[in-house]
Amino acid sequence: MAKEDLPSTSKDLQELQRKLSLLIESIQNNSKVVAFMKSPVGQYLDRHPFLALTMLVFVAVSAIPVGFFLLLVVLTSLAALVGVILLEDC
Repeated sequence: MAKEDLPSTSKDLQELQRKLSLLIESIQNNSKVVAFMKSPVGQYLDRHPFLALTMLVFVAVSAIPVGFFLLLVVLTSLAALVGVILLEDC
């Protein structure tokens, strides 16, 4: 039974690889990406892929606490606004 699944799995993997290569090609042909890669920063990050990956991970991981902090700021402001409105009513 496992041998029967191999051709199907192989076809699925080939289809996935084709879709992934089309996605990568469309990203690389994007005018904004091309303009960024021609800039000095883009050329530097192209020569230093580990640094680019490190920066990407840092930005992605730091976005979560920053988002929670901004959410806390908005909720605290709304709570203070509601509190002021209720206290002024009395």
